[in-house]
Amino acid sequence: MVERIRRATVGAHNESDLPGRAAELGVFRTLFDDARAGTSSALVVQGDPGIGKTALAQAALARFTDEIRVERTVGVESEMELPYAGLHQLLAGMLDRAESLPAPQRDALETALGFRTGAAPSSFLIGLAVLGLLTEVAADGPVCCLIDDTQWLDEASRQALAFSARRLGSEGIALVFVMRTVDASFRGLPGLAVTGLNDDDARRLLKQLLPGQIDTRVRDRLVAEARGNPLALRELPSALGPTEMAGGYTVAATAPLASRIEKSLLDQLSDLPPAARRVLLVAAADPTGDPHLLRLAVRALSLSSDAIDVAEHSGALTVGARVEFRHPLVRSAIYRDAPPPDRRQAHAALAEATPVENDPDRRAWHRGHAAVEPDEDIADALDRSAVRARGRGGVAAAAAFLERAAALSPLPGDRARRLLAAAQAKLDAGAPDAAETLLSVLPTDALDPLGAARVDLLRAQVDWARRGSPDIARDILAVARRLSPLDPALARSAYYDALFAAIFAGGLTDLDADGDVYPWSDVCRVVYDATDPDSTNPVDLLLRGQALIGLGARVEAIPVLRSAIAGLLDAPEALIPPQTAGLDGVAAIDVWDADALLALNERHIELARADGLLTVLPMVLSLAGSALLVQGRLDDAQLIVDEIDVIKEAIGHPFPRHQRLLIAAWRGDQAAVEALAAELRRTAIAHGDGSALSIANFAEAILANGTGDAAGALRAGREEMGHIRQVTYTSRILAEVIEAAVRVGDRATADRALADLTDLTAPIGGDWALGMLAAARAQLAGDEAEKYYSEAIDRYRRGGLAVYEGRARLAYGEWLRRQRRRVDARSELRVAHDLLSSRGAAAFAARAQRELEATGETARSRLVDPGDALTVQEANVAHLVVDGLTNREIAARLFLSVRTVEYHLRKVFLKRGVQSRRDLAEALRSEVTG
Repeated sequence: MVERIRRATVGAHNESDLPGRAAELGVFRTLFDDARAGTSSALVVQGDPGIGKTALAQAALARFTDEIRVERTVGVESEMELPYAGLHQLLAGMLDRAESLPAPQRDALETALGFRTGAAPSSFLIGLAVLGLLTEVAADGPVCCLIDDTQWLDEASRQALAFSARRLGSEGIALVFVMRTVDASFRGLPGLAVTGLNDDDARRLLKQLLPGQIDTRVRDRLVAEARGNPLALRELPSALGPTEMAGGYTVAATAPLASRIEKSLLDQLSDLPPAARRVLLVAAADPTGDPHLLRLAVRALSLSSDAIDVAEHSGALTVGARVEFRHPLVRSAIYRDAPPPDRRQAHAALAEATPVENDPDRRAWHRGHAAVEPDEDIADALDRSAVRARGRGGVAAAAAFLERAAALSPLPGDRARRLLAAAQAKLDAGAPDAAETLLSVLPTDALDPLGAARVDLLRAQVDWARRGSPDIARDILAVARRLSPLDPALARSAYYDALFAAIFAGGLTDLDADGDVYPWSDVCRVVYDATDPDSTNPVDLLLRGQALIGLGARVEAIPVLRSAIAGLLDAPEALIPPQTAGLDGVAAIDVWDADALLALNERHIELARADGLLTVLPMVLSLAGSALLVQGRLDDAQLIVDEIDVIKEAIGHPFPRHQRLLIAAWRGDQAAVEALAAELRRTAIAHGDGSALSIANFAEAILANGTGDAAGALRAGREEMGHIRQVTYTSRILAEVIEAAVRVGDRATADRALADLTDLTAPIGGDWALGMLAAARAQLAGDEAEKYYSEAIDRYRRGGLAVYEGRARLAYGEWLRRQRRRVDARSELRVAHDLLSSRGAAAFAARAQRELEATGETARSRLVDPGDALTVQEANVAHLVVDGLTNREIAARLFLSVRTVEYHLRKVFLKRGVQSRRDLAEALRSEVTG
């Protein structure tokens, strides 16, 4: 139901209408005052049924929304499976502004609402479109959206609205969500818990409701029984007759309060004629509130139109522009109390009244609820509705349609096929437990060998989603082998999943007695044997190369992986979708190719952003951040981690903060490294993620070497020495181990680490790998160190690896100073300091500064006035402006409204004393170059 609040209603409620709610009304007043001032916010109003949430919200709207446009929608339980149904009703009066949205958002919103066909849009992209649409409307004045009974909204609408609520800024929008309990989508948003009235306020309300004489004992008993619930105070007295009211009759509390309220509501309707009660049931089963549809359905039941008048006269509902129940509990009580045959008749009448050409999905849904016996015609209609639901991004709705279609399928094979599709949809919707439940009742004996293999594959994928254990790799692998002759493409995907799962556990496994082969080498062996050695398919090459890594044949793997990476980059379209990205990035790390790592993931990022795949973006952004760190682009990497955090905040994605930890290490932030490393280790142990342990150790070693704590760096590095041939950051830690071991005089450890680093890097070649090898050799080369330092510096400079170049120059300058070549040392240290400080590698820059001071020269300070410091959001906006993005593009990137971007940009201009985007770019460049 969408309703514009008429200005004539403002001020219609008196303070006495809501005794005991002054504080709650104050919260609403602040919310709406802020909206008028241009500040946006959300408010989640939570409380038990009948506690007065809706009455409170309605009173607040009537009193405080002068000059605010108000739109409403109400969630209806029977509509929960129809994707974006609630959102459609809320936005109906605003869709004329959709043309102003960026094309990807507009297309996604129109696809979700059924106005166009196209690829299934992400609910998060829809959420961004909703924010953009509300922002466009708010340009004409503040806007409030009231979403009542939010717990009954369809899941797709809930996700989109919750996402929008988390990205509000400076638009003048107020979003009010009324619900019984706060579900995960809305946790963390500003909340208002509506609790029961105290006894004095309850008595005052009861006196308003029952102005006549009432026995004191009855009044006190009613107050006690109602427990401050206003609806209970209104409804429970209706069960008492006049004699009982005056004579001290007491109410027996033998049922839960909510049940007794519903019973009281139903008792008031018990004297209605059967025809009127059937009208109420039809209205309760129809979430659209369309009076014309109600009349058609009543006619389909062969009822007189007078029955609608009788039902309306009861006070349970009103029939005007919309069909509205006087309280949501009235609707739910009527529907739940009805016998199943009566419900089915109501749904059958609504199905008959709903033209298939207007709303085929709602018609199919009603037909599905009306059926008892298997019916392939209805099952097929539900099947087609599931396809349309998926196309609109309603994966959870697709699962519901398919589940009902399976129940109505006459043939076991069709039932099994639909249950499998429903389970897949449940998993895709993020509900692995529900998927497992469907799989447990799926008749696999009714499927062909391919179908049975797909069931087992899905079982393994569900298990992976629920437990994340690397042991599941073998289960996936077993299914992949069965799929090879049946569906090669699906088999390749399964081999990919198995290998990814095996690699995911990297640092938690031990080497076998030979020290070269991993316990999961059986996975790698099967994958290797399953791939065609003559195939030029880049994905096959990727699998084969990664399997060789796992088998300890790294030298043989390098050319295979290089061919795979080249093929992936040259392909006109992505051969690996962003949803399954990971192994390609790992391959780029294995061959020490930062440019390829960045290029691969920039493609994934572009696709994920375009499709709104926010659960995928953190992974591919993190891999891109790894490349940026190698290149010494700490500020750009900082933008990456800020975006990851924005996504985590918006959708609650529990992505580990790998890159933020590494940035903190390079910046020399000891407190942040300690906290983030401890957090990463906790999650690593809980999820069996060995690579995360390696990253924690790597970060601690970087920090320790930066601050001059060689013993600490060696401690962290030794944790990784047993895993250096696995696919993690471990091999990079060897350089940290060598530096630390040399400084503490542990030549044996340094020699061992150098031997391992040589084995890993020499066959690879390239400026990153050979530059690191040369820098490591220099520290152990004695009098020949200079040539290795020179080689390292040249390679790092040629490869664009500024921070590593700075570290090589720092080490070279330290060596020169020990050789008493003070002038030469000063020259190298000065360049090292400038490189490291300009890139934000603060700890290493401080080391260079100390060394410079030891040569008699003082380094220039690059401190920024704290009053001029930009906030994280301001810095993000500023850097994207410098990159040439428009405000609209920045809004899409940071999941903000355009008005909020404009607000941050004004503050950036003020802090930097500039008046144009060009001036801002020059100001930021001057800060970097000093």
